Amino acid sequence: MVARVTPAHTRLTPSEAEALVARLTRVAYDVALRHTPDRPFTDLELSLWRALRSAVLEPAPAR
Repeated sequence: MVARVTPAHTRLTPSEAEALVARLTRVAYDVALRHTPDRPFTDLELSLWRALRSAVLEPAPAR
């Protein structure tokens, strides 16, 4: 399940969205590190960033 961070009527500028993605990635990465992942940390961080960026920047799927 993917939750959108902003309501439909609220729009972030591209730079605000990127800053939000960076903050979310850092927090998720810190949590993931506590669980000792079995792959390189850089791969984990990039995967988190891509997934969070997609969730924040792409439109929500139509219902």
